[in-house]
Amino acid sequence: MSRVCEICGKSKMAGCTVSHSNRKANRQYSANLQKTTITVNGEEKKVLACTKCIKTAKKA
Repeated sequence: MSRVCEICGKSKMAGCTVSHSNRKANRQYSANLQKTTITVNGEEKKVLACTKCIKTAKKA
C-alpha cells in the first residue's frame, strides 16, 4: 500500500535541503498521514488520511 492520502490524494513532494553553506541536496517530503476513522453516510470507515483532511472533516 502506497503512502497516499485516501481523501485528497496527497503523497510525497520533492524539494531540497539547504545547508548552512547554501549547498542544495535533493530530498523528499512525506505527507503527514494518520490512520483514522471517518463516518460516511452513517458507516464508520478506517482510512489513511493527511492531517489537513482530518482537521477539515472534524469541522464539517
